[in-house]
Amino acid sequence: MNGVDGLAESIKAGMKKAKKQSEQKALRGVIQGGRVHICAHSYPMKTAVDVNTDDGSLVWVQLAKSGTAVIVGA
Repeated sequence: MNGVDGLAESIKAGMKKAKKQSEQKALRGVIQGGRVHICAHSYPMKTAVDVNTDDGSLVWVQLAKSGTAVIVGA
């Protein structure tokens, strides 16, 4: 490490590594009115697996960058 420049390069490399290793966690939601509700937020939904999507069903979802809740389990 060479002073400030070396420190900056070390931090940049660490941030890239952390970004690649981060994984998205599934969130628990409930279906109401054709949307998935998680806490105080509501998201449009798509299903990735064959699960019951009736109102009141509890589901596991992952949020897509587009803001859609993708159902990955029940």
